[in-house]
Amino acid sequence: MMTSAVMMLSLRVAPKDEAAFTEFYHHRYIPRLLAVAPEIVSARRYEEWGVEGSLAWFRKRFLTVYEVAGDDPVAAAAAALARPGREVEKAEWAAFVAAGAVKDVERHVYAERWAHPRRGFDGPFGSRPFFMVSVETDPAETARFDAWYEADYLPKTLADIPTFAACRRYRSLDRDIERVHTVYEANDEAALIRSFQLLRAPWRYGSNADWEARVGPAVTWQDAAGWRPIYRRPG
Repeated sequence: MMTSAVMMLSLRVAPKDEAAFTEFYHHRYIPRLLAVAPEIVSARRYEEWGVEGSLAWFRKRFLTVYEVAGDDPVAAAAAALARPGREVEKAEWAAFVAAGAVKDVERHVYAERWAHPRRGFDGPFGSRPFFMVSVETDPAETARFDAWYEADYLPKTLADIPTFAACRRYRSLDRDIERVHTVYEANDEAALIRSFQLLRAPWRYGSNADWEARVGPAVTWQDAAGWRPIYRRPG
């Protein structure tokens, strides 16, 4: 993916409907969208990872990352979704939602705002597992938090954790409250597991304590989750 803008769509699927929905979404909905909407260059899909063996598995989230081309990614994404030629697929999607198979759908457009020099060999979102930390911040504290986070915390973290293949931050362009995702990619699941171990290593106590101290007054909402790839189109 060469562009810095993406549309992220998250949702949950009822376990009993997962097979039917996935067949539809992977092999009819996404291919048709890519066929009629040149603004959508590619699609990568992921499932929430690390919740196996818990009740959370039955509420695991799915994330689709669409690469968006165009000078105005919000307008480009809207044009792509509104373009005719997908009436059948839209009706199928609506039927899944009406039946309660698809829940908690959220879709927003994001632009890259920061990137570590370390990059994946095939560009961002190359179907690698990743750890994503998401935050919303108090507007009065946002500039101060971002300056510390991007100039201090993230460079130290990437130095301490060489098993992360890449790291980028994306800010939302179309939410009432800005949300920022930090995406740490690993080359494979073993590397991601090792990265989690290093993230909590004793020598990182200072950085982790600094995070907790600074997050308190600045961050109004946060989330963190691991994700593993389950779909990639085109190749």
